[in-house]
Amino acid sequence: MKAEIIKTGINGEGIAYSDDHTPIFVPQALVGEVVDIEIVDKQKRYMHGKVKRILKKSAKRVQQMCRIQARCGGCPLMIAGYEAQLEAKQSLLRQSLIKYAQINPKLIQPIIPSENEFGYRNQCKLPCSMVDGRLTTGMYMANSNYFEAVEHCVVHEQGLERIRAEMVDVLNRFSLRAYDYHSKRGIRTIIIRGFDGEYQACIVSGEDALSEECIVALMNIKGLVSLWQSYHTVKKTADMFGKKMIHLGGVKQLHIKFDDLSLRLSPRSFFQLNTQQAQRLYRTVAGMVGDDNGLIVEAYSGIGAISLYLKDKAKDIIGIEEVKDAVVNANENAAANGAGHVSFLCADAADKLTYLSKKRQIDTLVVDPPRSGLDDAMLYCILKSKIKRIVYVSCNPATLGKNLAVLRERYEVKAIQPIDMFPQTQHVESVVLIVRK
Repeated sequence: MKAEIIKTGINGEGIAYSDDHTPIFVPQALVGEVVDIEIVDKQKRYMHGKVKRILKKSAKRVQQMCRIQARCGGCPLMIAGYEAQLEAKQSLLRQSLIKYAQINPKLIQPIIPSENEFGYRNQCKLPCSMVDGRLTTGMYMANSNYFEAVEHCVVHEQGLERIRAEMVDVLNRFSLRAYDYHSKRGIRTIIIRGFDGEYQACIVSGEDALSEECIVALMNIKGLVSLWQSYHTVKKTADMFGKKMIHLGGVKQLHIKFDDLSLRLSPRSFFQLNTQQAQRLYRTVAGMVGDDNGLIVEAYSGIGAISLYLKDKAKDIIGIEEVKDAVVNANENAAANGAGHVSFLCADAADKLTYLSKKRQIDTLVVDPPRSGLDDAMLYCILKSKIKRIVYVSCNPATLGKNLAVLRERYEVKAIQPIDMFPQTQHVESVVLIVRK
């Protein structure tokens, strides 16, 4: 059928409508294009289509820089110029906030673009498979078991790609194979991140030890300063790491300089994937937090980067994080940066915030939740508290909109600043200032 693409969907696909107004989700199509599509999946309320031919091409379409872009699915907006990508993300945020929370779109500021459109990502987490008898890193296509080998990823920082390729060569030299769910042996995932030419890697595998010769060969890779292995044999889990972590060589923690902060990272600890944009993100948070704070609490605080960035904004700062390794890193980071008034607790965010809000007056709450947003327990706790100000860092416009719809019972949205952390993808980060009525 012939269809015109009307808007961009939350996964970066184009959306057209049938004659009876049923939405049709069409990957690899841009707003304004007229396409000949084949319906590949028909449900009661929506359909999925596949582009057979572009009848009218958008002036914003560009030649993608990756030959597997359409099959990989990780960068759905790579077919559009960067300005068009920013327009699409601004529109996605606007649609979600109006749909779920009836937010005045005039509160949404123009999106802050990324300094780098490619080569910005400081971490990769790539599953492994056997291709032509060789251990290979790649990606699984969405909602499938189809593995696509990734020879070179253009959004990864160049040094990251070099380390990945050299690690794969070493593992193949020692005849290591991809993970087998029956024998529970083999390499499952390779995780690497790095800053300023120094990299930390973790090999997620079954319970098979790497030989000493293999470890030495890996540690001889230029720039690889920290090597870990994680035993992970659980089949269905969202956790990329296993419970057992083994330090194989080099330093245990990766040391990075971030503005005037000195930070340490363990393999399981989270840090923003676009370092340059992380600085813009944290500066935006600091501007919204203000200077009149006795106590700031940060929920989902990770290694404490935001809390430490705000160290001059309050007399006391408390971070709450449930990943133990991250809390250890965070308290070490506070000591290393001379921030004795900043401390971190290992606890469930909602439970600990409920306790703190009853004991002390919280002037500002900073939340940076996962894509699922704030859960019901957290929302209930906030509504029952007397927290004056909330700065909400969101990576998902839909869950942000749903959360704001609940919080508006007691709070008023004052400002929304979108930031592009992930060029070529559909993802958009937002920082929202919310003040108690």
